[in-house]
Amino acid sequence: MSNIIESATVEDVALYLQREEGLDARQAQEQAKTVINGFIDMQEKGLIKGWYFDEQSHLELLPSDTALKIIANQK
Repeated sequence: MSNIIESATVEDVALYLQREEGLDARQAQEQAKTVINGFIDMQEKGLIKGWYFDEQSHLELLPSDTALKIIANQK
């Protein structure tokens, strides 16, 4: 995808949560670990290929081909 400018690490997500949610550094780090663990779980289940920050600094999920087929069949 051409709009992927950065993959999101735990540290990136923690900074995002501090900025967007007003969490302190400790809270943001804990929440970021939870978020990334959730993403890893979804990835292991074949629902997503990965996650990234888009050009507008929004945290986005990259759906798997299987997930896209499921979504297309529900339309």
